Amino acid sequence: MEWELLGIILAGVGALYLWVFRIPYSFPHPLANPVGRENRFDILRGFAMIGIVIIHIHSYFQFFHPADTSVIRTTLFLSNLSRFSVPLFILTSAIFLRKKEGYWISKFKNLLVPYTFASVFGYLVKYNHYTVLEFLQFYLLGKVFAPFYFVPLLIQFYIFFYIFEKILMNSKYSNLLLFVSFFINLSSNLGFFDSLLPKDYHSISIFNYIFFFLLGIRIGLSKEEKNKPTANVFVLFGTFSLIILFFLTCFSGVYVIDFKNHHLIYPIFFFLAIWEILPKLNHKVSNWICFIGTNSLFIFLLHPFVIHMMHSFDPYSFGGPFFGYILTLILNVGIPTAIAVIVQKGKSLYQSHHSLERQ
Repeated sequence: MEWELLGIILAGVGALYLWVFRIPYSFPHPLANPVGRENRFDILRGFAMIGIVIIHIHSYFQFFHPADTSVIRTTLFLSNLSRFSVPLFILTSAIFLRKKEGYWISKFKNLLVPYTFASVFGYLVKYNHYTVLEFLQFYLLGKVFAPFYFVPLLIQFYIFFYIFEKILMNSKYSNLLLFVSFFINLSSNLGFFDSLLPKDYHSISIFNYIFFFLLGIRIGLSKEEKNKPTANVFVLFGTFSLIILFFLTCFSGVYVIDFKNHHLIYPIFFFLAIWEILPKLNHKVSNWICFIGTNSLFIFLLHPFVIHMMHSFDPYSFGGPFFGYILTLILNVGIPTAIAVIVQKGKSLYQSHHSLERQ
């Protein structure tokens, strides 16, 4: 509750600051690029995917060296710093969501089929005793690997959007829905729904992330403002960044608290802060992170296999805690990314060959 309350207070102070000093600010428009999709959202997904890997690296180090407090508290700090990741994925998934022809076909081909293959193979690799009932339970709840819960969660939001699309896409209701969803999400974070929902459902409850989903839809409905004045918010974001880093250090280094994935304000702050920084990023760096974002499904589904296999090796054996951490991060992002490159090149060669045959 302390972190949640701090975030709400900071959001209130930030809103007051913008209002008092008449600083114009609006949500980033999803189609600022007139020729296509705004790639900064893919860069954000790239940051989120790297953040998910960082969260799991902390568990990996904790598994081998729970008594090495200085290292574990450092990895915990980086893990807590990355807790914007899942909310940001939910938010960016909603921005471009539209109910159109082939809605479920695309979800089946691009999400459910890869998830099913990864779940079946992962179940066979990770567990020793197999039962159909256990697999179905793990599959439906996303429990084959810890991060797989995201897929059943996302599917619920796709169903929710499909049923209530007319209401959700009506700009007249967007602000009211966003306001209501904030309090629903806050109530869920505070555990008010825990006794009402089955225990196994808690990790994939849409109430944990409904605000981020509706915020993504709200951003998707926003219109590009012509001649919009530039908002100088760097002082505000800089001040809040220092406050957040201070409390992250306290919670991670002193109290050793492992944050939840679905705190409300921190992911929104990170989203807006990074959005302001993105234009100033090195072009090559932003392209690399964008590639990770556009291929995040590969990394999301394959990274758990990499980190699972790495549990056969002490991370310190890769050159100590520092180099072990860096190498673990590179392998868990790099191997799935390399596979994504190979698959994409294979598809490109196949399409070229198929096109030549037709000619």
